[in-house]
Amino acid sequence: MIEDQFAEACAKVERVYTRLDNTTVRKIYAYYKQATVGDVKGKRPGVLRLRDRIKYDSWSSISGMTMNDAMLAYIELVDNFTLGSESVSCEAREAQLER
Repeated sequence: MIEDQFAEACAKVERVYTRLDNTTVRKIYAYYKQATVGDVKGKRPGVLRLRDRIKYDSWSSISGMTMNDAMLAYIELVDNFTLGSESVSCEAREAQLER
């Protein structure tokens, strides 16, 4: 049952990914990885690999959370998306990046 809800939430994220802010994307990444892999392993990437380092930090911030709890958190986060507002439209997001 929870696996089906998780799969539906993953599909929703794929449809709306480009309309999400960076903070939300990091949370989604962390919960997804925790739910599918478990705790982060390996060393923290170096400063020159900034993107990988940010992803690692997001994931490691929820280390210890069970895979089931991570699935539930992922589902809850996705269910609470507010995508109707102008602030998360593609145009608004691109404008924010240009500033």
